[in-house]
Amino acid sequence: MSKDMYATALKNTLTEIKKMCPDIKYSFIFTKDGSIITGDGEADPLMKKTVHSFQSLAEKAVAIGGLDALSVNGENGKLHISRVKDMYMVVTTSPRANTTYLLSITNVIVPTVLKLLENIVPTPLKFMPSQQLVVDTLTGFFTGDNVQVDGVHLKEWSQHLDGKDVSKVEIETIGGKKTQRGVKEINDPKRQGQGLILIPEKTCRALKAKKGELVKVKPIAS
Repeated sequence: MSKDMYATALKNTLTEIKKMCPDIKYSFIFTKDGSIITGDGEADPLMKKTVHSFQSLAEKAVAIGGLDALSVNGENGKLHISRVKDMYMVVTTSPRANTTYLLSITNVIVPTVLKLLENIVPTPLKFMPSQQLVVDTLTGFFTGDNVQVDGVHLKEWSQHLDGKDVSKVEIETIGGKKTQRGVKEINDPKRQGQGLILIPEKTCRALKAKKGELVKVKPIAS
């Protein structure tokens, strides 16, 4: 089974759940590393912002054992994030939605479908890894166009990509702006090991990314 077929199977599952729970507005599923597997296309901006925000909270919650679920009640609706195996399911609903009924359905149907998919796929599908890193700027006449990240990330990405070298990365801001740039290891010892991505100033301006902001960085195999 290909990744597209895997994503389609999960998308069909979300569609059927929505039929049973008409109060659902949007729903989608993403992995721990922030890769969105499937969801409602019209909710694309919402998906990206939700994943960014949840990953930031999850990183801070590591010290207290991690974050497996999150519920937010607002005047215009509700948002629920729940962990299903090594993925997360996000559901937004109207304010009047029956939360107990909704969660009872999703907590049964989605794990069941994933179990069936595991029986069909002999080994887990690998989704392209990504990493949330903090923006810092590169300045100077000889800066060039390449960005810099910690060598540990380059090594992990290479291992995930079956040993292929990672020569470029895709950078995506929380606002949805994207660009691809060549990548090298951080050569400044003072800025190593801090979860940074060093980006030339002109690239930051093009992305409208500011120092200290989080961006999603995805490797591109050479």
